Amino acid sequence: MNEDINQEILRELRKLRRSSEWSVYLGLLAIGVLAAYFIFARPQLLRSRFEAYQRMQQPTGEAADASDPWMQIQTALDRGDNREALTVAERFVARAPAYHYSHACLGTVYIAIGDYTNAETAVKRAFELFPCEEHEKTLAAVRRRLAKVRVE
Repeated sequence: MNEDINQEILRELRKLRRSSEWSVYLGLLAIGVLAAYFIFARPQLLRSRFEAYQRMQQPTGEAADASDPWMQIQTALDRGDNREALTVAERFVARAPAYHYSHACLGTVYIAIGDYTNAETAVKRAFELFPCEEHEKTLAAVRRRLAKVRVE
């Protein structure tokens, strides 16, 4: 009788061990699937969301390439052709009036020309469209310079 009980207990323990092993295997599989998700799928999902956000922020059409107008403006300023730089910057603002960078470029041209009143207006508009530290610092610098010019 004692031997039968021992055999029955042994069988139960073996069943328990097998079910425990399966639980461990399934747990490891779940951990592996989660790890694969966080390593491979989630970064792509986050990247696609970030890219969609960037596309929303960028203007469409001709103004999508913001470096092209800026290069034209910079080239004109380097040549000393302030009128050309101002014309390109104004066209850039006309093409993309809701794009903060176009107003920041216009403000930069006004700063280079020395027209701080219009520079303040342009940089203020850039800051309203996209309140970032760079625009805030530029606006503060223009206002300081404008105050200094008014005192003189």
